[in-house]
Amino acid sequence: MLMMIDSPFYCVVDLVMSEGQPSLGIEIVDKNNQRELFLQGDAAEKFRKEVKYLAAQEPDIDDIEAFIESYKPWMQHPVTLH
Repeated sequence: MLMMIDSPFYCVVDLVMSEGQPSLGIEIVDKNNQRELFLQGDAAEKFRKEVKYLAAQEPDIDDIEAFIESYKPWMQHPVTLH
């Protein structure tokens, strides 16, 4: 697993089990609302590209939070185990 983002409000993990293996997907967790989103395939790849672009801009925490909040409408699954 690769922790991509860990803020007071969100946690984003890329589920890569071992080097050289494909990722199983990306999990985005809204810590306050106990909701999550799991991205796979093209959606996960798009998210990775957006994170790389954002990182190149040297964002502050507010920029990171705003980026993740753009995915909030799709965070519908309750977090049951974490």
